[in-house]
Amino acid sequence: MPEKTYQKLVDKGNSERWKYAVELGRHGKLAVDLLIAAMKDEDKWVRYLVIDALGNIPDSKVVDPLVTSLMDQDQDVRFVAAEALGRVGDARAIDALEKTCTGDNCYVRIAAEEALDRLKQR
Repeated sequence: MPEKTYQKLVDKGNSERWKYAVELGRHGKLAVDLLIAAMKDEDKWVRYLVIDALGNIPDSKVVDPLVTSLMDQDQDVRFVAAEALGRVGDARAIDALEKTCTGDNCYVRIAAEEALDRLKQR
C-alpha cells in the first residue's frame, strides 16, 4: 500500500519521515507518482531519499522531475539527482547534465560527469 506509506512520509509530525521515502521507493513503479509529489518537500533529506529512490525505478516519468532537481537549492539534492539520472539511463537528461558539469560545485559536477559517462555508454 504505497498510499499509506506516502501519508507517513508527508506527516510533518513524524521526526523520522525520511524512512518512509526509502520504504516508498521499494514499491517501485506503483509509487512513482507519490515519490514525484514528495520531491517538493521542504526537508532536504526527504527530497534526497525520494530522488535516490526514483533513480532506481526504470520509468520515463521520472526523468523530467529528476532534471528539475538538478536546480534544487541544496547541493546534496543536486548531487543525488545527477546520480539518479545516470542510473535511470534516459538520454533526455544529457543536456541538463552537461550544463551541470560546467556550473556547479565539484561534487555535483563529478556526479553529473559520471552520469553522462553512463548515458553515453548505452
